[in-house]
Amino acid sequence: MKNLFPILSIAFLFSAGRFYGVDEELESEPTLSEEKHLKEMAILEPSFMTQQPVPKEDIDLSPLTVTPRRKSSFLAVCLGLVPGLGHAYLGDYQTASILFGSSGLFISLVSSNLINEDFQYSNFLAMQNTWFYGIYAAYRDVRAYNGEEGYSYKMPTDSFTDLAVAPFQWSVLKKPEVWGGFLGALGLGIGFGYLSEKVESHVRLSSSSSTFPLLAFPVGIGEESFFRGFLQSRLSETFSPWGGILLSSLAFGAMHIPNASLMEPEERWRYYSFGIPLITSAGLYFGWLTYKNRSLKESVALHAWYDFAVFLISYSAAQSAAIRKPSFSISIPF
Repeated sequence: MKNLFPILSIAFLFSAGRFYGVDEELESEPTLSEEKHLKEMAILEPSFMTQQPVPKEDIDLSPLTVTPRRKSSFLAVCLGLVPGLGHAYLGDYQTASILFGSSGLFISLVSSNLINEDFQYSNFLAMQNTWFYGIYAAYRDVRAYNGEEGYSYKMPTDSFTDLAVAPFQWSVLKKPEVWGGFLGALGLGIGFGYLSEKVESHVRLSSSSSTFPLLAFPVGIGEESFFRGFLQSRLSETFSPWGGILLSSLAFGAMHIPNASLMEPEERWRYYSFGIPLITSAGLYFGWLTYKNRSLKESVALHAWYDFAVFLISYSAAQSAAIRKPSFSISIPF
């Protein structure tokens, strides 16, 4: 029995090696018959013992490609709070210098004491909308830098040139949702004035009673870039497309709340009761336009022309009051 135990142990280890895939012959020496067989193969076929060259067509001569390192969209947008820094982070120094130079010019004009108050306000609007566009552009470009990898919502990719010419493009203006939306929004705005005002008043706007009408176009580009281009897209990634539309529209309406700070208490209440809901509803429509067309061009065109009409009425009323001619009674929020 004492001699049987080592034999059983060796048999067990051998069977275990077979079970776990251990090759017991890896280090074994070739036998005499195997050596003879190898010598015969070497004589009959010399290439058997030599390394065969690799065919040229099997060699991969394509250049090596280096996948660029992903950039943080959060960091790009945070840096974009200072116009230009977001694009400097992405290595786009040309866009960064344009945004930084433009905002610096507007800041210097706003802070200057050599220009009148209306011109300062115009430059403040231009500076604000440069900032709005810069945030959208930083978010758009960091997604493009990352190859849209990891994003589910297809955001607009319009350039500044696309948005600047959109209010004058027939292909955009001829769409029923654009010209019909303009007429509907203007009708609702005038209806707001009729329902909320029971006494004669001057034009009341969300900004200034003498805003130069052409400022409507940079305002349309800036606000749509930020609220529909950036905020709606980012919220849609977290929630859903309709969740993004709703939440960005609520933010759009809330942004206009401080515009009532200079109004009389009764007028302020009317603005909060009628104006803010109307502006928020307009934001919902702008958001739907953006989602439907996967572009900001339609919402920018509608927004810009509506603001232009409102600013023109406001500017005309202000000029009429300045020369002491009878002014008309109308109130349109925005």
